[in-house]
Amino acid sequence: MPPRREHWLFSIQAFIAGVLSLAIAFWQDLPRPYWALATVYIASQPLMGATFSKSFYRAIGTLAGAAMAVLLIPNLVNAPPVLVLAVAFWSGLCLYLSVLDRTPRGYAFMLAGYTTAIIGFPAVDAPGEIFDLALARTEEILVGIFCAALTSSLLFPRSVGPAVAERAMLWLADARIAAFDALRETDASLREAHWVRLAGDTTKIEALAEHLPFEPAADRVSLPLVQSLVPRMLMTLAAISAIRDLTYELQGLGGPSPRMASLLARVESALTSSSGASAAARCTIEAYITALGDVKSWGELVELNLAIRLRDLAALFADNSALVGALASDRQGANIPLVFPIDVDASRIRHDEHARALIAAATLSSTLILCCAFWILTSWPDGAAAAMMAAVAGSLFATQDDPVPSIRKFGVWSAVAVAIAGVYLFVILPKAHSFETLALALAPTMLVFGLLIAEPKTFVIGVALGILMPTTLALQGAYEVNAQAFLNTGLAMVTGMAMAAATTAVLRVIDAEWRLAQFIRANNRSLAEVADIRGRRNDAYLLALMFDRLSTVAPIVQSADEDMPDAMRQLRAGLNMVEARRARAGLSTQARRRLDAALLRLRKSYRRHAPLDQRELGSLNRAIRALSPNDPADRTALLALLGLRRCLFPEAEPLQIASSGGVP
Repeated sequence: MPPRREHWLFSIQAFIAGVLSLAIAFWQDLPRPYWALATVYIASQPLMGATFSKSFYRAIGTLAGAAMAVLLIPNLVNAPPVLVLAVAFWSGLCLYLSVLDRTPRGYAFMLAGYTTAIIGFPAVDAPGEIFDLALARTEEILVGIFCAALTSSLLFPRSVGPAVAERAMLWLADARIAAFDALRETDASLREAHWVRLAGDTTKIEALAEHLPFEPAADRVSLPLVQSLVPRMLMTLAAISAIRDLTYELQGLGGPSPRMASLLARVESALTSSSGASAAARCTIEAYITALGDVKSWGELVELNLAIRLRDLAALFADNSALVGALASDRQGANIPLVFPIDVDASRIRHDEHARALIAAATLSSTLILCCAFWILTSWPDGAAAAMMAAVAGSLFATQDDPVPSIRKFGVWSAVAVAIAGVYLFVILPKAHSFETLALALAPTMLVFGLLIAEPKTFVIGVALGILMPTTLALQGAYEVNAQAFLNTGLAMVTGMAMAAATTAVLRVIDAEWRLAQFIRANNRSLAEVADIRGRRNDAYLLALMFDRLSTVAPIVQSADEDMPDAMRQLRAGLNMVEARRARAGLSTQARRRLDAALLRLRKSYRRHAPLDQRELGSLNRAIRALSPNDPADRTALLALLGLRRCLFPEAEPLQIASSGGVP
């Protein structure tokens, strides 16, 4: 597929920024102008806010890494093993913090780690010059950052806000399709694929919105809208999942009653309308619930629960439509009337994967130690370049479950970048006698690199070429060439990345299946806290954690083609337990005791990570039997327990309801 117009505009923008950075670096007589050019292609992003955030955190990371290099190299250069251990520990620590911090700020931690290696390792032969080297490298990088940010804001600027609004509108359309399918008999794998994709898209929307604080003031107003929208998106998925389960159970009970079938038809019609869930549909659902008489059977109880979940879904769609509309029109969210109250803090609470971060950090540290040991033991003249690139390659892809393919790909295209640099160095540059001819000579390749960076599928290729070609080319104020040094440096860079790939393949023991299992165990711990009637933990905090895990699990499932775990059912179970706990105060003493006993039994099982069995089902059944579906004081708790039973025991037989309206 040919590049789109916005890809060309970004590529032209990045090239102009790169030429400007080279001109400033030559003008200021900086020792390595090519670092300014490479920085432009590292920091430049298609969206203005993303470029600003990456530039800001790159500046912070560069300063921190340079300061650490100045601290370590002169003091430890006479003890090479200690120096290697210190740099490896520092790089590993920074990567650990970067993996934990899943915001744009994490880039600063990662950069601080490998910048120390980039500046420090080439300076071990001249430690007295480390300060000048660190200062020059910082100046060159800051020049590149300045030029990238300047051109991003002045030439063909693209704001993050409209991109977030566009993705949110697509998400809303897909969510309507998923809800429509949940009301009908569709393939189970198709229904699961719907919400897995939707949850993954929610994560992408939120990640994109992280750059909004770096936008101009007019665009930053979108951030509160996104903070209100994302938890409602995830709650919408939970509501769709609950409706799917309840409609499936109704089919097992002989199908919906005529009144419920009519209601479902009206909701389906509302979902296909332009507004998704209209106010008229919500009124129809409310009228159905209000007019419902005494519940006399399990099927009627299921239909009541389904009607309430449909009401929730309609309210969520109304809120989502209002918030997405506000995003698209750049309206502030203070005056937007929201129908569905949600008990999740706007500021996201994130699940920390400490084990994954530790493994990534240990792998990087081990890679640096092995690479530097080979460098020291063999007295390899270009070992510094190998160790430097091992640090870069081992850091850039550490957040992936399996970084090895990306490191290999990065290494292969880095070798291509070295070859392209060789053509320039020995064939093209001898004919460039001015800065203007140099810029014209660089234009074809750098424009192609920009196009590759603009397309997500070729982003890694573009970054590898955009970084390695200028640095290997080593542009200076005057043309100088040393074929032997060029080949040795290029070979060392590729070797360093190959060593990073090999070490990672051996030491990186986690995979997508392991991560999914860890998320399920973490959710079990949260569910144990939710089920603790004596606990003091904030329910909103626990549910926010489970929301975050759900949004994190979905991309893993998509990328690794794994079976979807029980994260959605766990989230729904948590929501139902919170609802039941809040309703227990209005129950009779006997009903409250039954409810408490059921929750405490669940708490015990979740704390032990034990599979649920007939004992938990029996406890839930006794709690349900202690409640009357026709008593307004009992109904909220009863429906919450019904939803919980459906989440945990979807294959359980229906309970029998006595003709008097109670559950025997």
